[in-house]
Amino acid sequence: MRARHTFVTAVLSSTLALGATVAPTYAAAPNPSTNVANEAPSFTPSNAPIGALACNAEPTSNGYGGADVTTSIALRSGPSSACGYVSPKLYVGQRLGGWCRYQNPSSKYWWYYVSTGGAAPYGWIYGGNISGEETIKTPCDDY
Repeated sequence: MRARHTFVTAVLSSTLALGATVAPTYAAAPNPSTNVANEAPSFTPSNAPIGALACNAEPTSNGYGGADVTTSIALRSGPSSACGYVSPKLYVGQRLGGWCRYQNPSSKYWWYYVSTGGAAPYGWIYGGNISGEETIKTPCDDY
């Protein structure tokens, strides 16, 4: 057995002397625990509404506050740019009545459920398109 070990060592030494490389070996990764294997995937598309707050969400939370339109844009049917429009374009400076606010967990953007002058149409608007939205503090709890 000793002669075989010496032969293998001599072959490896001469092979390495000629510039060959030996690839390292790695142990196989351990199997994930059953807790990890049974969890739901954490992937959520970056701008899709999720859960009950999908498009056509109409919360019933109605709090104080309001905001002014800074970008001429229409209200949306849900708290995401993936949701369709539900109103004609609002005009810059138009006052909106604030019902509630919601932070989309997918995009991390704040969205506000508002009305135009306390009446229909009602809809969602992204916080970047309004000013004074900090007065709308009621969370959209029903979602």
